[in-house]
Amino acid sequence: MDRTLLHARAVIEELGDFGHIRSPAKCAARIGQAFSQTLSAITISGDAIMRIPDVERNGRTFSDGCGTCSPDVLAQVWEGYRGARGLKPTILQIRFQGAKGVISLDSRLQGEKLCLRRSMIKFEGSTDTNVEICGASNKPLPMYLNRQVIKILEDLKVPNEPFLRLQAAAVEELRQTTVSPLNASTFFHRNRIGTAARLSFLIKKLFYWGFDFIEDHFLRDTLETAVLVQVREIKYRSRILVGKGWTLYGIMDETGILKENQIYCAAHLDHGIQVLTGNVVITRCPALHPGDIQVVEAIKVPEDNPLYYLHNVVVFSSYGDRDLPSKLSGGDLDGDLYNVIWDPDLYPKQISPPADYPIPEPINIGRPVERGDMTKHFVTFMENDTLGMIATLHQILADQAPTGTLDPTCIKLAGLHSSAVDFSKTGIPVSRMELPKYPKARPDFQAPGPRVVIDKCVGFEASEDPIDTPIETDEMDEANSFGPPRIRYYPSNKVLGKLYRAIDEHKFFAQIQKQSSRVEKQDHSLIERVWQYVSKKAALIEWTHYTDFAKTVKEKSAPSSLRPPSFPRIQIHSANIN
Repeated sequence: MDRTLLHARAVIEELGDFGHIRSPAKCAARIGQAFSQTLSAITISGDAIMRIPDVERNGRTFSDGCGTCSPDVLAQVWEGYRGARGLKPTILQIRFQGAKGVISLDSRLQGEKLCLRRSMIKFEGSTDTNVEICGASNKPLPMYLNRQVIKILEDLKVPNEPFLRLQAAAVEELRQTTVSPLNASTFFHRNRIGTAARLSFLIKKLFYWGFDFIEDHFLRDTLETAVLVQVREIKYRSRILVGKGWTLYGIMDETGILKENQIYCAAHLDHGIQVLTGNVVITRCPALHPGDIQVVEAIKVPEDNPLYYLHNVVVFSSYGDRDLPSKLSGGDLDGDLYNVIWDPDLYPKQISPPADYPIPEPINIGRPVERGDMTKHFVTFMENDTLGMIATLHQILADQAPTGTLDPTCIKLAGLHSSAVDFSKTGIPVSRMELPKYPKARPDFQAPGPRVVIDKCVGFEASEDPIDTPIETDEMDEANSFGPPRIRYYPSNKVLGKLYRAIDEHKFFAQIQKQSSRVEKQDHSLIERVWQYVSKKAALIEWTHYTDFAKTVKEKSAPSSLRPPSFPRIQIHSANIN
């Protein structure tokens, strides 16, 4: 092994040329881009790289962060990217040399072509020929409501009943998880719980062999804990699944077929490709401004149009005075995910104009950035990061204001939140002195746990404490639960309060524990009976000559301090067990 001492400066110089960047915050972000997680990489010829112009209009970049690729390049990705095999995504989030963004299939391109736009190029100077895959549109992601989106929809005249109905359905589905092994297996698979241990497969296989995993204390406790965590996600974060909704990558229409306020949205499902048509709701998280939720028209495209071959994506029009992604909480197309809803019950009765925040110019120090400049920026960022404080304050005031998120104070906080999001890249902090005073009490749905006492007589008066008094004191309240809490909570009469109070987690947990105790006590443990079953089925299979080899592998793969105590292990070379 070649042992070479590497200094940080030498490593950064190999990544690319950052000398032209005069902002410490921006320079740190660009360097960090090279260290973001990637799933795989493919190598393509340098001749395949093409630079194409951005689509700009009225000072807006409609193609901000997206490019295209030819079928030949995409085929190489399908072959070399393990996550794409069998799924064949047509939308990829990539990192190549100093470029970052999303590329989509353009069936009109011939040969090997990877088309990058100027908006995708973050820095120059890299000589790496690998196209690194950061993500792919393998399937449509589920769409979950959250408190920000629910509050805005409520203020846009969506009634309470659809939210309560969706939450009740989600809780009932969790309750049914413990009713049967197949429900439990589906739950683990959908929520990616125990994926490395193949927990979903194990439970399903045990069921086919005639065993119920509930008989095993560990597996039963795992299920009950996972279900309770999901219930708490719904109760304390309002994370509610929308069946008629997707979360997808966004790109720009390269063909020009989409008109202003039109989208093309298609998803590859088990039964085939589903294309949305008609009016749909579209948004992006985080959403604090009422204009962050818009209604647009989804259309089909002819079969001879290149968009027809794309799936698991929402395609935005390249026309209009302003690009639609920027209207949705300042989104772009370099990998942002957009939420699309086609549930008529969640359509807003009114639409608010989108926010139009000025694009902040990063701090310019007038010279090349040095390591000390970036270190100082990180310290400044940690001292002045107000993002969580603004979001919490916005939620409190939106609950108390008659017009909710449409209140001028909430509109101001939405703008400050946008600036706080950009702080890490601009170096411009949001002063706490710009924030309004927070009220003495919070709505009950912000309570950190079930032990909080709700005061029905508390008022909404503003606190006389200075604004730099910590808002985030939930952990301290729980730690001091024997004394009076520093934060007082009142029952909110808005939809978030109703959703919060509709779930009794203690009652729910008692119900699933009762359902889990359905199995009669057995003379032998589950693992012992599984071992007996497998031994019987594998009685005529030659496998004992692999015992010594298996022991060697086991001993080499785990440190002695981490090895579990010995117990019967299933060691089968080849078997077809039905």
